[in-house]
Amino acid sequence: MDRLLSISQAARMVGVPRRLLQQHIQEGRIAAFEGHIRLSELHKAYPEADSDRSGMVEKVQRIREAALYKANLESRPDAEHLATELQRARVEAARLQQELDSYRQLAVETEERLLKLQEQCDARQAMLLGTLVGWFMNQIKLREPN
Repeated sequence: MDRLLSISQAARMVGVPRRLLQQHIQEGRIAAFEGHIRLSELHKAYPEADSDRSGMVEKVQRIREAALYKANLESRPDAEHLATELQRARVEAARLQQELDSYRQLAVETEERLLKLQEQCDARQAMLLGTLVGWFMNQIKLREPN
């Protein structure tokens, strides 16, 4: 049975560029059907064509694709590594939450001290301190998550 080859396979088999093989098809030197060439037609135009060469190229291509697939699988982190990274992220999130809580407590204490200080001031100083307290509380509200 005569084997059908793609133009690319045929070009590799005879060792010529694909565009040259297409030119030979357009010139009528090689008969082609829907982008494929019969092996017997190729041998007529290129008696030195080596059918093993085409198969070897395809085999090398399959080996290369399998190796790339395997490399991609091996480069993925394993479940243990992901679990370790997740635990590390949890510890960091807990640390950041403690830091945030500490700053919130500092803001509350600062507000309380400013209000106590305001009570001890004369009217002009109390008004100025009230402006500062208002600004401070507004800034805290702006920084709170919605």
